[in-house]
Amino acid sequence: MSFWGIVLLVFIALIILSLLFVFFKAFIFLLPVGLIAIALIWLIGWFTGRKNKASMPSSGSYYDWFKKENSTHNPTRKKARNVTTKDVDK
Repeated sequence: MSFWGIVLLVFIALIILSLLFVFFKAFIFLLPVGLIAIALIWLIGWFTGRKNKASMPSSGSYYDWFKKENSTHNPTRKKARNVTTKDVDK
């Protein structure tokens, strides 16, 4: 490798490292702002979420539509017999 090839590789590495440093430095500076935002959103949810307990699963008005044991089954409907399937032609 020639001298100018080494200089070019070192120059590219310095550019990449400087860009990473700038981005991570900005991330480190914005991290406390993000933590404060997380804390504020959690506090708002904590204080406003306590008022509406009717939508909680422990209340009587909650119904789980996808639960197997609560599903309504029609016992008069018979299973299909002598059913064949056909492959779809492409």
